[in-house]
Amino acid sequence: MSNEQVTRTVETTQRDEENQTSHGNNVVLSIVLFAVVFGLFAGGLYVMSLFTAVTFVVGLGMCLLSLFLTFDLVPRFLS
Repeated sequence: MSNEQVTRTVETTQRDEENQTSHGNNVVLSIVLFAVVFGLFAGGLYVMSLFTAVTFVVGLGMCLLSLFLTFDLVPRFLS
């Protein structure tokens, strides 16, 4: 292998590392956050379906909390 080929290989590796925007998110944390937020949202929908005024308001609160967690707190954990 000539010095030219070695130099090209090193330059290519360095360019690939510079082009990488992020290392990705932790898979376990992503799965846990998805399960918690989706469970809270689905539970809120179930509670809203019980057809009383109090349970509807509680279910609505659960759904709104899950949406708040999704759009405000989850990006803080994953960035």
